[in-house]
Amino acid sequence: MDLVELLQQAQRITNETKMDTEMPRVERTVSQVLQVTQELHSRVTQTGTNDLQAHTLLGSKGVDLPKLSQKLETLSARKSFEPLDPVTDTDIQGYLKNERENAILSVIEETNRSTFRAVERQKWRCVYADWGDEKEALLNALVGARQQDFPDVQRQVLPTSMADNPEPFSRLAGPIQKAYAMKIKEYNEAHIQSGQRENLVAAFAKIALQSFDDEHVHDMWNVLEYMSTVTPLARNTDPIHARQTAPQFVQQARTYLERRYKIYMETIVQKNLLLTKRGGVPSTYTLVSCYVSINFTKLAALIGLEDVSNGKPLWPLVYYSLRSGDLGAAIQFLKEWGACPDLLKMMTMQKRGDTETPHPRIETTLKLEYNNKLRVCNDPFKKAVYAIILTCDPHDGHAELMRTIDDFLWLQLSILRLNDKRHYDIEQLTYAGLQSLILDKYGENYFNAREKAPLYFQVLALTGQLESAIEFLARTETNRPHAVHMAIALNELSMLGAPSSVQAPLLSCEPDDPVPMKRLNLVRLIVMYAKCFEQSDTAQALQYYYLLRHFKNPKGGNVMLSCVCDLLVENYSDEILVLVFGEEDQSNTGRLTGGIFEDFHSMDCDKYSLAGKVGDELVDRSNFEAAIRLYFIGGQLDKALRLMCSLMSQVVHQPTRRGTLRDRLRITIKKLDAALAARKMDVEAHVLVTYGMLTQLMQFFDMIHSGEARMAAELLANNRLIPTNSAEVDECVTNLRRMSPEIIKVMPDVLLAAMNIIYEEYVHTMGNAAQGSEYDDDAISDDKELTLRHLRGRAKALTNMAASVPYRMPEQTNKRLVQLEILMH
Repeated sequence: MDLVELLQQAQRITNETKMDTEMPRVERTVSQVLQVTQELHSRVTQTGTNDLQAHTLLGSKGVDLPKLSQKLETLSARKSFEPLDPVTDTDIQGYLKNERENAILSVIEETNRSTFRAVERQKWRCVYADWGDEKEALLNALVGARQQDFPDVQRQVLPTSMADNPEPFSRLAGPIQKAYAMKIKEYNEAHIQSGQRENLVAAFAKIALQSFDDEHVHDMWNVLEYMSTVTPLARNTDPIHARQTAPQFVQQARTYLERRYKIYMETIVQKNLLLTKRGGVPSTYTLVSCYVSINFTKLAALIGLEDVSNGKPLWPLVYYSLRSGDLGAAIQFLKEWGACPDLLKMMTMQKRGDTETPHPRIETTLKLEYNNKLRVCNDPFKKAVYAIILTCDPHDGHAELMRTIDDFLWLQLSILRLNDKRHYDIEQLTYAGLQSLILDKYGENYFNAREKAPLYFQVLALTGQLESAIEFLARTETNRPHAVHMAIALNELSMLGAPSSVQAPLLSCEPDDPVPMKRLNLVRLIVMYAKCFEQSDTAQALQYYYLLRHFKNPKGGNVMLSCVCDLLVENYSDEILVLVFGEEDQSNTGRLTGGIFEDFHSMDCDKYSLAGKVGDELVDRSNFEAAIRLYFIGGQLDKALRLMCSLMSQVVHQPTRRGTLRDRLRITIKKLDAALAARKMDVEAHVLVTYGMLTQLMQFFDMIHSGEARMAAELLANNRLIPTNSAEVDECVTNLRRMSPEIIKVMPDVLLAAMNIIYEEYVHTMGNAAQGSEYDDDAISDDKELTLRHLRGRAKALTNMAASVPYRMPEQTNKRLVQLEILMH
């Protein structure tokens, strides 16, 4: 192409690019075109072809790519997106297998942790016990200063109060505890021999009066005796609900307070005989007249009183007649004065014991009179009489008449009504309301119970809250003996509310119990009391535990037997076993004579059954050696032999040392062998086989430790427990599979001991061969070679058996067996 054609082509292109617009044309020189080309080239090389294409594509759509890139860089995918596992098909078998393995592993892990904790506790218990013994030994080893080191100091010998042969401290050392314990023993003996039940409340009250020089204790027993003098309840009747619904408990409390006040009035009158000039037939009428004449001799005392005649006010006479419990005297005073005929009629109906509802007109008239006139009356005696007869207005405290807590209690008991006699149209005091008032609203602080414990006890007892009263007494060391025996006496009369579970707290309540009644856990109270002297006075502790024979523990067992089991387990010793079960009968093997448990022959469980229960408890606490002793006493030879085999497998290979477990087991084996001679049929066959084999192995190891290797080898060969050559390996392995785990556990030590015997015999034979002369007969040399070959065969049989047994042998045992076999070649 020449220049002319090139020029024409350029003009044609220029003409094609012309646009019909008014925009001026831009003309660039060659240098400008070159500069723009270089800029475009540098931009392409920096951003890359892809970015350029992206800019071109997005720019044609109106998207600003640099701004979009900045926005994308600010986004964070860490919180919005997480890596997702690929969804796979459900594998039910794999899931169940995984869950099963996880459950097994968790059980194993938890067992390991619990075992570690138990071992750790046992370790520290042993450490503390050993350190205590060491400290005691160190203190006993200390000696006093020598007199020559301190010549100026004169040594003075002072007498000590310690007895030469001190006895352990007992909580029954006091006269109060001894008197109670003696009565409990007499009561139990009488019940066991004749089945008769004495009233323990009356018996204890008599002891308190005759033996205890404490007026407050006598008053407490007197209150309890009076409150318990009601119709006896059946054992299947709930005492709590019966006490809340029966009116006799309320009447008993009122009668007790009325008699006490009558005695008080007698005392006042006796001190003022000249003033009263008492005469005539002794009666409540004359007593009240004399008492009122003493208190109202001055005219100032009559101010505000109504119906006063000849210097005597009517309403104090009526009130004090009611206060002393004589409704007839109150009626007689009203008749003489001729006042309040409606009230007189109502009191007469109550005197006759009319249980029907009084005439509505009389009751309505009296209530209207009380509400309209007597609420603002200045005569407190008249207002109190109306409130008592109408049993109304419980919020009026009648403070003018309340001089003692007895007055307050009597008034509250007089104005309350039981649920079956309530009138729901008027406000009245109920038995439960009075109990809540005493226990919850006033409480211990109001009565200063810490310093006046007998008073607070009497208040609770008179309001029917016997369980709360006894629990309050049991808090202090001084009153605890009285509280325990009060609870025992009431329980024997079926008047003590007990919880449904013996594991309940000392004071608790059931869901259906009326408020605020509580239940007293007699089992916990007696056990807490008897624990203090069960080591020093075991016989008396069992007398208290006998009182718990009717209670059941959560497992359904007898609580008395559970307490005796705990006593024997916690204080296990030869002395206490002889004390409880007696001594062995020399004429009858396996039987015991004597023992304090024989005194309770009326129990369904004898001492042999008790020994079996104690053995089971000792097994649960891993005290197997003591459990064997108790099973032997109880005649349960099968259980005794099973535990014996378990213990023998642990120590059968050890050398005998005096005082060790192995030495003690040898003594027990002799007793068991004597018992098995007469009672072998009571034991299962496989247990007898295991026991016999272990005793033989114990003799085997005794021979080894005493150096009698040949006799030990003969004993082992007779039992055919290990092979004598390779042909007997399979037979011995088959026999071993039928053996119990206790024998299999001992097999590594048996194999190693047998290999040591073979090796010693091999060494001895080789030594004799080396010492032989050159003139020895060739036949003798051949015999020695046969002997050595036979010993190698026996060693080979032992290693083959160790490799063929169906469980893993200890690594050290395998190494030693192989090592000794190699040394024989």
